[in-house]
Amino acid sequence: MNKINYTSQFKEVLNLCKQNKLFLGLGNPNAKILIIGKEAAIDKEKNPRHYEMEVENNVKDWEHNFDNSKQLDEVLSWFAETSEQKYNPLYPYKGQKHTLLRKKKVDGNEINNGGTSKTWYNYQKIADKLFNNNVKSSIINFQEHMFISELNQESAKYSHLIAKEKREQSIAKRKQLFETNYFREFPITIVAVGHYVRDFNVNLEELFGVVYSHELSAVNSKGLKNEFINIHFDSIEKPARLLIHTNQLSMVSNELVNKIGEVCSIFIKEKI
Repeated sequence: MNKINYTSQFKEVLNLCKQNKLFLGLGNPNAKILIIGKEAAIDKEKNPRHYEMEVENNVKDWEHNFDNSKQLDEVLSWFAETSEQKYNPLYPYKGQKHTLLRKKKVDGNEINNGGTSKTWYNYQKIADKLFNNNVKSSIINFQEHMFISELNQESAKYSHLIAKEKREQSIAKRKQLFETNYFREFPITIVAVGHYVRDFNVNLEELFGVVYSHELSAVNSKGLKNEFINIHFDSIEKPARLLIHTNQLSMVSNELVNKIGEVCSIFIKEKI
């Protein structure tokens, strides 16, 4: 595993999150790829511990990681029988199987197969395309290669259960986060939020300092049904950064996920 270098830029963005009570994210803070999703799919009422662990404690946990230079290989497996389950945003649910989560009741107790959500399953497919020669990994390890954040930090099991006004306020408040140098310097950014960009007046070009490519967006979206890949670069003539705006990745076709991986793969080979 690559060594994590906790930079001064990361410290600055961490301080910003602490001062403004903003969710920062999860995964490798040195990653070349940033994925921004809609919001965490957590029911705060039914799963308060889950929400506290993943969202409320996020900044505090990152402060601990920063102060102790926490490394990926130091995070214990979530599934190891001999270890205490301790969530860490650097490598959450380490050891999770690369299969879709299934739950069932046995003798009144809920058990699961150690799998993951459809969103994380698709994040892993992209990671496998880029970092594992397109071979399916047996476990979820995209956290080693990507950093994940959310456009909105209001949380519910489904997006429509969050009041539009709350989403709007949260997204507006979080824009200051994505304007920082830290978030603007990822070579590849995937904004997988669907029509949140339109619905909540998010100007990706201004926010991330990129320019929309009509031609490449049309080429890469061709043949997709009710799905899209919008391509942006920091410079059309000499691009050093790629930004993809696309559908939220929980309920999308394999074709879309594969095309996103292909676009990123080509850019990595040419630019990174």
